[in-house]
Amino acid sequence: MWHPLDSELIKRRCKNLARCLLLLPLLAGVISGSVYAQSPVPMYEGADRTQRLVDGAKRERSLMLYTSMAEKDSIRLTTAFEKKTGIKVTVWRAGKNKVLQRVITEAGAGRNEVDFVLNPAPEMEALHREKLLQPVRSPVQKDLIAAALPAHREWTGMRVYVFVQSYNTQKVSREELPRTWQDLLDPRWKGRLGIEAKQQEWFYALVQAMGEEKGLKFFRDLVATNGVSQRTGNSLLNNMVVSGEVPLALNVYSYLPEQAKAGGAPIDQIALAPTMAYTDGIGIVKAAPHPNAATLFYDFMLTEGQKIVGEHSAITTNRRDEAALAKFKPVFIDAARVLDTYELWAKTYDDVLNGRPTAR
Repeated sequence: MWHPLDSELIKRRCKNLARCLLLLPLLAGVISGSVYAQSPVPMYEGADRTQRLVDGAKRERSLMLYTSMAEKDSIRLTTAFEKKTGIKVTVWRAGKNKVLQRVITEAGAGRNEVDFVLNPAPEMEALHREKLLQPVRSPVQKDLIAAALPAHREWTGMRVYVFVQSYNTQKVSREELPRTWQDLLDPRWKGRLGIEAKQQEWFYALVQAMGEEKGLKFFRDLVATNGVSQRTGNSLLNNMVVSGEVPLALNVYSYLPEQAKAGGAPIDQIALAPTMAYTDGIGIVKAAPHPNAATLFYDFMLTEGQKIVGEHSAITTNRRDEAALAKFKPVFIDAARVLDTYELWAKTYDDVLNGRPTAR
């Protein structure tokens, strides 16, 4: 039988997502028990669906959200939802891996606190594999691009993270901008490049798109020839570009330089091909204590919520944003394939960035 103190074992031993997943079979007996039986609410498709959700949410009165979304963005969304519905949203925010770990640990300890999770696609897929989410059927799903809807419907992409290269317009002239990834091997870029050090999903997908052997050689040559400054966090890396400390960043979410540029910062972006992308996913926890409020919030996030984030430079998964997304010609990261080899590629990415040989 799982004991709450065993969560400390996970914290000590789980250095990354893959190792956490290796320990999760320990939870299977508890998670599959009747205490975790899913609510039928998110799957209801009757004509009176919305009214039933509203009535049920008013009885529940509140909602618990775990998310890695930037605080200013989550505040905009939850404030608008609370104003519209009168339902109080409590938010716990942390990095994507910490959000994932908390959901898993609480489930193993039999604590049913969280209703709704908003986290990137690979971490949402991990929750699906551990049977901690429940499928949702909603009329708003018909308005979404195919990449937003995995077949199991246990999480849904809300917005698209497109990885671009942001640059400081006072430190990098438009004439010297690279046109291909190989152009970054030019000595002019020595000491001028930055990278987000925990984006192994991006690294894995890009290397595969380049051709594994060719892609790994490119990154090894780049580190050896010009070096890359490592940062943790897309927002931090983008801020370093704004300040000029990092003239050009290799992998930031497209909405970050767009937001900064709109605010008058000396920043712009390019998108070298192949351009990687994945979605920010939303999902309802199987043991959600407030299933009506969670399902109502799900519908809100894919309607008014998408409009709100779209007003702040995000590209949503709604079909109305297809033209904006198509400009990048993105290659979507396969969340399931990432999880299959997560530990291997996390180590490979770290080895490559730090100039260490790696066994491949």
